[in-house]
Amino acid sequence: MKILMGWELGAGLGHVNRLKVIADRLRDDGAEITITLQDLGRAQIFTDAGYNVIQGPLWPMPTNPEARKIPTHNFADVLKIIGLQAQEALHARVAAWQALLAITAADLVIGDFAPALNLASRGRLPMVSVGNGYMTPPPGRRMPPIRPWTKEAELPANSRQVETDLLAVVNRVAAAKQTREVAFLADIFNGDRSFVVTAAEVDPYRAYRTEPVSMPFNMPTGIVPRPLDQRRRKGVFLYLPRRHPLAAKIVNGLKMSSLDCDAYISDLPSGGVESLQSDTFKVHRTPLSFADVLPAVRLVVHHAGLSTAIAAAKAGTPQLIAPWNLEHAVTARGIIDAVGGDFILDTWEPAQISAKAQRLVASETAQRQAAAGASLFPDQDPTPTLDAIAAACKALAG
Repeated sequence: MKILMGWELGAGLGHVNRLKVIADRLRDDGAEITITLQDLGRAQIFTDAGYNVIQGPLWPMPTNPEARKIPTHNFADVLKIIGLQAQEALHARVAAWQALLAITAADLVIGDFAPALNLASRGRLPMVSVGNGYMTPPPGRRMPPIRPWTKEAELPANSRQVETDLLAVVNRVAAAKQTREVAFLADIFNGDRSFVVTAAEVDPYRAYRTEPVSMPFNMPTGIVPRPLDQRRRKGVFLYLPRRHPLAAKIVNGLKMSSLDCDAYISDLPSGGVESLQSDTFKVHRTPLSFADVLPAVRLVVHHAGLSTAIAAAKAGTPQLIAPWNLEHAVTARGIIDAVGGDFILDTWEPAQISAKAQRLVASETAQRQAAAGASLFPDQDPTPTLDAIAAACKALAG
């Protein structure tokens, strides 16, 4: 069985980590797998394991900071911002995917946040979709509100119209490229079989799912909470992408606090590591083991990546969250509702960040609240979900 695995949209390590686990499971069953990534900077995890990795069609994200200020009420609003309405560009991406499908002679497609790949393969090849809750709206219906605290009746008419307009664009491309049209816009994020791997607490569509979600199988495991007296008295762990718009303010705020901080800032140049080091602020060149560092500190500062948020909750450690985008904001709200936490607003300055971090580290109430929520996210055996994905692939590929 030849499989093309494609990642098309989104950032961070969650996409490649998820696909890597699935690829390993399917390769063990004898599948021949080609990995297609929109960011070859994330390819090493696959190339080191001997996979064939090729560049997939690019989908550049908007760079204008004003784009982040456009109101988004459902996922269609988000898709418009990232350019789904550009019919010629979508047509080109679908054509590029169809060429890759022909070159690789794939029997099956597995897509992670890959709407153009989905469209390219519809009616031609079976497809399995994997992804978290945010990127996998329920199929066969109009898109619900993307914020779970919003009622469906409150969706603005303009958001519904955006969804209608984008559906028309998608189906015009489908007709031009001779693939099966979709009845609902959400269907291009769902395959013949879809696996939503997320914690229900952070799924924005949890009220609208008709099928249960699967606990993420690429989540950190072996994280055991420690009592407060076994944690570093002023210990903090910081994890942020270098491109986070608040990264400099957060770093400066934590340095100002004189707390004992271990930091990992992804994609940071080596010179940047040296320039940020101080007696109380240690920057690490490679990711730290969550199982080692999170139960040992009294505060985790991060941007609400799903793995980090759940890992911190497992550790029973208070979280200070700086959401970068809407997906992060939804994840942060779910974690806060489940176990407690706090936000950093984008208007805050380093002095305010410093004060809040110091307050949370010293707060016995915050520490007790976080510790009480640790049991909400127990380790999960990934085998049943991976077995289900493997069985679906085998059945669909015939």
